[in-house]
Amino acid sequence: MNGHLSPERTAFHLKPARCAGSARQKLTDYVVQIAKDSLLPFDVVVMEMVQWPACIDGLDATRRPFASGQHLALANAHGETAKYWVQRLTDLTGQTDLEALTLLPFAGVLRDPFGLVGHGRRWCPVCLQDDLLAGAEIYERLIWSIRLVERCPIHDVPLTSECPNCQYRHCNETCRRSISGHCARCHYWLGASLSCYRRSLHCRRRNSSRQKWLANEFASLLDVPDTTLIKMSQENAVLMLESGIDRLAGGSAKRFASECGKSPSSLSEWRAGLVIPSIQTILDICEKFQIRLVDWLCANSDAWPVDPERRKHTHGYSPRRTAYLERDWSSIERKLRTVADSDRCTLSWKQTAENLGIDPSQLHAKFPELAGKISRKAREHRTRDSVNRREARRTVLLGKLKQIVRKMLVAGIDPTRRHVEAELTKHGIEYRWADYPLIAQARHEVDRAIPYISAPSRYSSSQRSSPGHMETKG
Repeated sequence: MNGHLSPERTAFHLKPARCAGSARQKLTDYVVQIAKDSLLPFDVVVMEMVQWPACIDGLDATRRPFASGQHLALANAHGETAKYWVQRLTDLTGQTDLEALTLLPFAGVLRDPFGLVGHGRRWCPVCLQDDLLAGAEIYERLIWSIRLVERCPIHDVPLTSECPNCQYRHCNETCRRSISGHCARCHYWLGASLSCYRRSLHCRRRNSSRQKWLANEFASLLDVPDTTLIKMSQENAVLMLESGIDRLAGGSAKRFASECGKSPSSLSEWRAGLVIPSIQTILDICEKFQIRLVDWLCANSDAWPVDPERRKHTHGYSPRRTAYLERDWSSIERKLRTVADSDRCTLSWKQTAENLGIDPSQLHAKFPELAGKISRKAREHRTRDSVNRREARRTVLLGKLKQIVRKMLVAGIDPTRRHVEAELTKHGIEYRWADYPLIAQARHEVDRAIPYISAPSRYSSSQRSSPGHMETKG
């Protein structure tokens, strides 16, 4: 018996309630169901088997999952915590599709500086009640954890985090004794019929149209098949911006930025790939032009509106026909390279494009490397000119200060800062607070260069005021 080893088996065999679509289960609720099916407390499964928070670089192994400040909802997101949970639970259960219970499949296209998932636990009471009446398995959806989703896309009611029985607000994703569909404190059933739930929402109907649109967009995103998901990437955002500039603004990036309500500098950084627009920014643009989020992430340029009213230019603006003309781009490239390689490159990128009769944004999109090189050279030229002007002004001002200090010393006046300022004002010379050190420098140079003017004059003035000097002179 001692010579035989039992084969390795997974510790749990529970399958997720749903792994695809907008109604897919979230990973933390899957762990809750594992604990319930195994008759184990949820915190025991997390701490002893999942081994929160993960033995990887950057995570403190001394932290406990239910301590203050821990963000258990990150297990449903697309970061390192979600990757670790998926890997660990795959080993425990043998399920290979657990990544679909998180936002990991969308990690390459979704970016939010405030986090994609919220800290608290939220749910739709009507969905839970429908599961109960249908005799289906009770589980909580992944879409309820997305921070920007505030309404149920199926029943069009706001999500809630408050228990109807004890009014406990679930500020954390899970607790030590979590049960799917039940309150974490009093274990009361959280489901409710549509009519009963709507009667309790008479004072919460604010900005429901935008919330409904956001819920539907994220639901459509979770519903996309794998074949469509492969087409999504962060580079598609740049392609959509370029097509929007051409379709809506006639190639003018400045006009397009005004249409979108964004600054031209932000738009320039997005187009150059220096900054990736957040999901909130993308949603604002999509809502303004009625573009589906899936179409944006897939770079569907036909999604931009073709309404002729949007193509009308504002009063006093002449449309730039240059964006639609056929051009000899090879000849233009040679001219740009000549300008970029020249040591006398003094014109800015905007001035260079205007000399060629082309919109700067269109030319930048065509030759981004040359645009950067010409812009850098123009900045360096402006910097050198600024330094030269500053040094020339400093030299002239120092010469004037020396003259003023010399005259004041000869006249027996102490050249204090206030006296020198009064003389500068009398002569109409402008000065700034940064010029004050020049006053001390001018006095020092005058004293060191011609001491026979400054020292004897002060000595003679003091002698003339003394009685001994008057007696000697007599």
